[in-house]
Amino acid sequence: MDLNRERLPFEDNSIGVVFSYHTLEHLDNYLFALSEIHRVLKHGGVFLVGVPYLTLTQYNLVNPYHRQNFNEYSFDFFDPQKLLGSAAEAGSVMFRKAFHRFHYLPEFEGRSDKRKDWCRRHLLNVVQKIDFGLIAMKSGGAPVVSDDATAESLLLQFDGYLKARRAYPTQPPGA
Repeated sequence: MDLNRERLPFEDNSIGVVFSYHTLEHLDNYLFALSEIHRVLKHGGVFLVGVPYLTLTQYNLVNPYHRQNFNEYSFDFFDPQKLLGSAAEAGSVMFRKAFHRFHYLPEFEGRSDKRKDWCRRHLLNVVQKIDFGLIAMKSGGAPVVSDDATAESLLLQFDGYLKARRAYPTQPPGA
């Protein structure tokens, strides 16, 4: 399946959770894929996403297979509440960000939150990857709740999916 141009094989508003780990950055037309994920998610459905962080030079910015870059603001463009008066307000793809979580490189782990924030904003190679929990919002749906309890629940769900995922074999069977 080509996620850049093919519709997902699910009915509209039929899925409760979509988990994507290090996939979106490889898509040329990630906005189409995002619109398809939004289409199949129910109102209040969850999109859990893990992607490389924008300023990681060693494996992200120089990777010829990476087509998109992400940081903590990437999905704010799909939340009409955050971008009142912008094009996002009239968009059909709407998500409310419940959380984002940074995975800092080891040399930054022990630093204070204030120091990590400064380093992340001003230096390269501070954060390796970032995770998001997004809640699908549909026109006419009930208000979406995004509080600390929701964020904590979705973080646990993300970690559960990450732990349960299966890697593809590196060699074909029988090789």
